[in-house]
Amino acid sequence: MFESTTQIQPDDPPKNAIIAAILSLLLFGGVGQLYLGQQKKGIILIVAWVILWFIPCIGPLIASIVGAVDAYIIADKLQKGQSVGDMQWFWEN
Repeated sequence: MFESTTQIQPDDPPKNAIIAAILSLLLFGGVGQLYLGQQKKGIILIVAWVILWFIPCIGPLIASIVGAVDAYIIADKLQKGQSVGDMQWFWEN
């Protein structure tokens, strides 16, 4: 479930890393991943954001920041022409 099963190829023109990060930062922590084509990971982050909503103030903020950083770094890899796994995170090669 948490391993990549497909590779996402770079788009032409590439998706914007800033837009991906802003989407994840402002919209439930995983919308940037949906924008990049990482549907499973985006849904997991959105569910985590909803669950963390019950931790006052800091819960959704953490999920949003992690989602935004991840979306930016993954989009940057795609912009550089690298393919990424559908469940690849920013800390993975």
